[in-house]
Amino acid sequence: MKPYLTALVAMLAALPAAAQEALRTITDHAGYEVSYPAEPQRIVSLHDWTVTVMAYELGANLVGSTGRMSGDGSYFVRSGRELYGLTFDDIALASVHGQLDMERIASLHPDLIIGNLGDTLEYRDQLATIAPTIIFDPMNGRTAMENYRDFAGWVNRQETFDALLARYRARIDALRPEIAGAGGHPSYVAMLPNPENGSIRLFRTYGAQSQVLEDLGFRPLPVVGEVPEGRQDANFSPEIIGQMNADWIFTTHISDRGEDEAAMLAALEQIAPGATGFLDAVAAGRFHSSDRFHVYPMTFRAMDYFLDELAGLVQARN
Repeated sequence: MKPYLTALVAMLAALPAAAQEALRTITDHAGYEVSYPAEPQRIVSLHDWTVTVMAYELGANLVGSTGRMSGDGSYFVRSGRELYGLTFDDIALASVHGQLDMERIASLHPDLIIGNLGDTLEYRDQLATIAPTIIFDPMNGRTAMENYRDFAGWVNRQETFDALLARYRARIDALRPEIAGAGGHPSYVAMLPNPENGSIRLFRTYGAQSQVLEDLGFRPLPVVGEVPEGRQDANFSPEIIGQMNADWIFTTHISDRGEDEAAMLAALEQIAPGATGFLDAVAAGRFHSSDRFHVYPMTFRAMDYFLDELAGLVQARN
């Protein structure tokens, strides 16, 4: 018997008969079929700015999360800190990002572990000896909302998700005429200049940011189709700047590094000299950079944050 099945059988044997009947079986984003308690009571997240923030926003029974080390040696929950004020006083530190601590994870007695494909797939079988383990993939080529809906079902919070979605859609409907304008379908590009290797990273999807833009009626330029199907992003040479003359250009920065919108414009100019003069969006004040840890996570709080930014931009221009 596979290790994770052995662990599941042992866990179920200790439960009352009624509880043993309350099982959920799903196929995760890595293609694994996983059975676990339908209402998990002790969820451990192994990725903070995807899994942790979604579980926290939905009110799932989250007991632990991976964290990051700050400059002073303390630990924080990326995006959980920025969006919700979530700290390790609220939940336990399960591991440091990139350094899975199997003993610490096991000490939290999880009945469900959820990891991010890029970080935890290779450790999945080992994790499954501790508790049933689900792999989430935010970069699988599907929309961020589709992936979030999957996740809500996995943690038995579909009703909460549906209520948050209804509220979000009402706000989109109210703001669409104001933000998207009379035409209703301004073009956009989501990108990230990378001076380290001289490339421009184009995004097919970018979490909450691109979800909001497309729900408002923004449409990506055809150049975004250069990103391979099923991929979230790809790197291109600076020559692609000639195909990026959209109504709006969006990027992100990391405030903790001292970055801001001006820094991102400077980085773009460094990679592609003359780009800031060529791009109509820059001249029109429609080049915008957001704090990455507020707008990449796929949560309704992040979407509200970005909607607030867009509303502010439109009001400033009127």
